[in-house]
Amino acid sequence: MKKAVVLLNMGGARSKKELKEFLKNMFLDKRIIASPIRYVIFPLITFLRSKKVWENYKLIGGSKIYEHTQNLTSKINILSNGKYDVFFAMRYTNPKVADIFQNKDYDEVLLFPLYPHFSSTTTLSSFDEADAFFKSTHARLKKIDYFFNDKHFNETIINEIKRHYKNGAHLIFSAHSLPLSIAKQDTYEEHIKQHVEILSKKLKDEKMQFSGMHLAYQSKLGPIKWLKPSLEEVLKTVAPSPVIIYPISFTIDNSETDFELGIYYKNIANSLGITSYELCKAQNESDEFAKFINEKAREILHVR
Repeated sequence: MKKAVVLLNMGGARSKKELKEFLKNMFLDKRIIASPIRYVIFPLITFLRSKKVWENYKLIGGSKIYEHTQNLTSKINILSNGKYDVFFAMRYTNPKVADIFQNKDYDEVLLFPLYPHFSSTTTLSSFDEADAFFKSTHARLKKIDYFFNDKHFNETIINEIKRHYKNGAHLIFSAHSLPLSIAKQDTYEEHIKQHVEILSKKLKDEKMQFSGMHLAYQSKLGPIKWLKPSLEEVLKTVAPSPVIIYPISFTIDNSETDFELGIYYKNIANSLGITSYELCKAQNESDEFAKFINEKAREILHVR
């Protein structure tokens, strides 16, 4: 029986053209904007956003999401030892699921979103696209909805925080925000809060002495109400104490970690007189993360 694992993520921009494709596909996604008005407003949003966003991408040398994900995929393919094949697909840029599997034949396919917490805007959106393609094939689909509560996954987070630990610093878990209109119908916010509780307990068990552990949200867009508190609000609350930022809703570094957390919010922290701003990395292609995914895939696909 031929088996495959597909790592699912949103995608990123390596060029102006790819950025416009990303923005167009994202704002046409019914999981992002439910109203049919999205077909009318997406050209305007894409036009208004693309120039400014591309300037941000230039500051970080373009998206590294492809490099990290390709390296992660290669590592897991080695660990799979030929028991299953590993691919990655992006939701808003290439390669898409259909591009990868158009001329391939698998009996069983595991959809593995690289989002630790379930949300209709990320996980379910990726499933929508995969379901649309695989319904015309004989492949049996298996899915991972979330994995934020997995012990081995959380060990990768604790180990990264340890690498940046400073006694007396404030630890801030920064999560991608959601509009309240979506969040109230979604499990995402509850998953994030549960995850913070799990990690906070583990860190206390490790005898790490933080001045405080906080949850904050980033990436708000537009005038509507989003999940709070914002990261800027939390930084103002803890200033001028040193801070450690962990990007809790990401497993692969992208513009929202490399630019927003690495540059934009760091500048805000500096302006507030924060004495030290430490940014933890996402799992990316780490050996620990590759091993976690391999173990999880073998368990679900019943591979020894």
